Amino acid sequence: MITLQNYFEKKDQIDWSKISEVTKANIKDIELLMQTAIDVPESLDVKEIETEITIFLAEINKAAKQKTTRKKSSTASTSKKEKRPVKNKQASKGTIQEEKQDERLSTYEQIRLTTYFKKLVPYNQKKALVQMDNSEFDKIITKVEKQLEEIPKKSQGESIEKSSVHAHYYHGNTDWYIVDIVEENNLLFGYIILNGNTQDAEAGYFSIDELTEERNARIGFIELDFHFKKDTLENILYKRYPKAYPKPTTNNTKSAGKAPAKKSKPNSKAIQKVVDIKTVDHFSTEYRLIRRFYNLIRLHKTTTFRKIQLLYTAFQKAPLERSIRKTSADADLFTKINKKVVALFKAVNPTKSDANIDFTDKKLLEQMQNYVKGHKVNYAITLLKSFVSLQGLKPDTEKVERLLNRIENAIEKGRVTKDNRLFHQILIAKSELIDYLEKPTTKIEPTQIGLSLPARSLCTNRIKCAGLRKDGKLNKGYRFVDGGNVARVKKKVV
Repeated sequence: MITLQNYFEKKDQIDWSKISEVTKANIKDIELLMQTAIDVPESLDVKEIETEITIFLAEINKAAKQKTTRKKSSTASTSKKEKRPVKNKQASKGTIQEEKQDERLSTYEQIRLTTYFKKLVPYNQKKALVQMDNSEFDKIITKVEKQLEEIPKKSQGESIEKSSVHAHYYHGNTDWYIVDIVEENNLLFGYIILNGNTQDAEAGYFSIDELTEERNARIGFIELDFHFKKDTLENILYKRYPKAYPKPTTNNTKSAGKAPAKKSKPNSKAIQKVVDIKTVDHFSTEYRLIRRFYNLIRLHKTTTFRKIQLLYTAFQKAPLERSIRKTSADADLFTKINKKVVALFKAVNPTKSDANIDFTDKKLLEQMQNYVKGHKVNYAITLLKSFVSLQGLKPDTEKVERLLNRIENAIEKGRVTKDNRLFHQILIAKSELIDYLEKPTTKIEPTQIGLSLPARSLCTNRIKCAGLRKDGKLNKGYRFVDGGNVARVKKKVV
């Protein structure tokens, strides 16, 4: 039997033709882990290292066992060619079942060999499967992997409600319906309903890391629905919330004896999803409101009066509270959309009934789509928020290793570059995580992320500084002019 201690001595005796190609491709990494475990035995306390080595040794010993059993069987057959004993059918069935059990890979190994299952299934859900290691999950892993492979890599078309949903995440009464995937940006695109609130439900991009990261049991786990069946979004929403979403219409009826009518060409091109995404630090108030109106007219053919009233109220409060100003870069687009919101509210206000929305301004619709789908939060901020949640604590080394891997992958794949304003903070976080892994007995020290100093002094008007006292009164020889500025009084010439 080959063990960790005698592996390097018996390495030449192993029949590598019986070892899987995946294992042989990763042999250098595995041997490095084994050498580390021999030199530093305490490294076996890390579960991932211990599991990796155990699976590798089990595969090697299994191959050696198969080799010896085949030799024995071959010698027995040659010595007893003349006399062939009567086969026991029950015994043969038992041996076949035992061989099948021996051939089965562990749940951990099956997940490791997948492409999308290990990437898109939440950490806690995979951990539970690995711990149970039940053969009942083998078919589920294969089926879910196939479903996740079919998630489109491009937009399915203009209307998201007509798009097919390929995956479903859930947590309590919150649902994420996945329509397509943007692998290069590590994002999923789909429709989210938070806590059953259909009024504020919206389409958008979701970070794969945030959906699949390890979560505290106290908060609750996000899970991928293993028994989900693909369907269009409008069918799913109507079945789940029949009072909030309209019944899908079907146009499959054909008149007898008549050829099907040709589809009329649309006047404008189908609106495509924007690939070039602008990175922002956070979603502004105007962005949230514009996105809310965009989803209302795009996803709901029939809308309740209450939804329109709440949207109208939100649009009017924002300028009043100055959470949106005329100096905003998106002020013009917000004003155009606000006019449409007011007109919609005026139309439904007398009767206070449900409204059938037919948005005909294709140019404005395209502007809204480009704006809504062209924003994502700076990934460095997402990473640093995860790091801040670990500060002042002694987190599990597994959690720290995952965050460290996310940071390293982000730098390696160019998701966080040197041009990023938070790149220096990312490097500091990476260094502190590495230090913690070397000595996980001490807490990760809290650090302050402060505000940067202003580039110039607060008072840039020299006349105003000289003519205005701290108590707000004017010095002699100065006066107020239009706009609140201070000017020197001109002396009259006698």
